[in-house]
Amino acid sequence: MRSKGFVARAGSRLELEGKPFRFAGPNVYWLGLDENVDGIAWPTEFRVRDALDTALEMGATVVRSHTLGASQGHPLSIMPEPDRYNEEALRRVDFAIREAAARGLRLIVPLVCNWSYYHGGRSTFASWRGLEDPLSFYADPEIKETFKRYIAMLLTRMNTLTGRAYRDDPTILAWELGNELNDAPAEWVREMAVHIKDLDRNHLVAHGKQFELDRDKLGIEELDILDVHYYPADADALARDAADTAAAGKVYLCGEYGWTEDGLEAFLERAEKDGNVAGTLFWSLFPHADDAGYVPHYDGFSLHYPGTGVSPDYERRCLALRSHAYRMSGRDVPACLVPEAPAISSAAERVAFRGVVGAARYTVEKSTRGAAGPWTAVFDARPADHDMPWQDPTRAHGTRTWYRVRALAPDGAAGAWSEPFESEPFTPRG
Repeated sequence: MRSKGFVARAGSRLELEGKPFRFAGPNVYWLGLDENVDGIAWPTEFRVRDALDTALEMGATVVRSHTLGASQGHPLSIMPEPDRYNEEALRRVDFAIREAAARGLRLIVPLVCNWSYYHGGRSTFASWRGLEDPLSFYADPEIKETFKRYIAMLLTRMNTLTGRAYRDDPTILAWELGNELNDAPAEWVREMAVHIKDLDRNHLVAHGKQFELDRDKLGIEELDILDVHYYPADADALARDAADTAAAGKVYLCGEYGWTEDGLEAFLERAEKDGNVAGTLFWSLFPHADDAGYVPHYDGFSLHYPGTGVSPDYERRCLALRSHAYRMSGRDVPACLVPEAPAISSAAERVAFRGVVGAARYTVEKSTRGAAGPWTAVFDARPADHDMPWQDPTRAHGTRTWYRVRALAPDGAAGAWSEPFESEPFTPRG
């Protein structure tokens, strides 16, 4: 019997405490292990919190994150070598799960990846056995047992921050057998789904592939969710796959889609109106950087909310995704969050401050007569961009200067001013 607080399946629909549960949100694949800042590293606590807070502001109730489970073969991953587990990497997963729970967010966690990315995948398991064919992941008995032991370790892991085993934590909505396991045999899917259900009676089990529904998996009793990824976002394919999944008595999920491509509005509208669609998760969300600006990523689908400094179309799409998430979960779309006050960290050659959640623009003011002002604008409602931190073009050499900054939401609502930051007299290099 499933414990209270867990998302459950009722035929082809999801429920929470007996009520329908539908959702939208982002993929945030790097929450357990990042590749985007100074090479491969664990993400800072700030970046994890900023991403989850941004997801929340965008209306998300669910986040899908590969590296909370699919993390093998790198020295910083959960399993660097067969049957050797990295406690510090697991503590990073503990942290992300706790932070998601604190925000009321649910997590979908893939357990392996089809591709040979920095966080490992099928080929990692094959290489440990000296095998070149990634498909041996599904056939080799020793690989299968290694993967099963990995699953058992993860599901029974006691979160050091919450005191709760992962398998007993309702923050996790579903264990996904893997990301885009396009060639997975039905027998393997059934075997691994049974293994998870034997260990964990609380959580749902998902399986999916790219571009099309994995129809030969629809009859697997132990499988709850079928996940399909769309590049580009295709409203007709979405409706067709959702109908076929529902007809088989399974839950349909769009686990990834390309939000930058044509047809986005039609795709989102179809998902909202189609009760067979349990949820949609766009690819993919990135946070503010630790110092200033945003964490960069260059795959054509990286989203930095609310996108004001990129283009009007980019911002329009960001806000459309936000509205979609609220509507998918049956809520009215609220006004945008009024951003909190940023904190200036330095103002030597450039004015540096961390971005804050929901900020579309920033106004920076200066004073040369003290923290009480008078203040004059250096940047008036300048869009957030990748050029941050910003250089003050009006600053005179040798002048002591105070700065303050405030953030503005996409609708123009202004947050509070930061505490004034006193900078030492500026002397240019050279």
